[in-house]
Amino acid sequence: MRGIKTGVLSLILALTLTGCSAWTYTQSLFVSAVSLDVVGEQFLQVTAQVQEACNVRSLSVQVCERYKSFHDNFQRAYPAAVGLWKAADKAGDSTTKAKAEDVIRSLSHDLTSIAADVLSTFAPENK
Repeated sequence: MRGIKTGVLSLILALTLTGCSAWTYTQSLFVSAVSLDVVGEQFLQVTAQVQEACNVRSLSVQVCERYKSFHDNFQRAYPAAVGLWKAADKAGDSTTKAKAEDVIRSLSHDLTSIAADVLSTFAPENK
């Protein structure tokens, strides 16, 4: 159980720091093929940690249900937004590309927010 908490804390902290640094760049620099992969990978890593923590009941039912809802939405919206972004990038369609970036940015923000909620569950004052 302690290993799960440490793993979740480490992952969430890294994700939060990465997310915070991403917001310091201009909108046009936020999304690139590399950053798309990073957001997708972060989602997979957080999902693995949250699912494990939920399975051993380290997280509240509310947090687990919130993440499941987010997870389902992310799995639908993210691949579509990435595909749209790549097609718009290839076609030079900056308007459509910006709309796809907004969706990706929102999903990334939500992932960071949920990760922060998970982190707060393990905070000393919650014990």
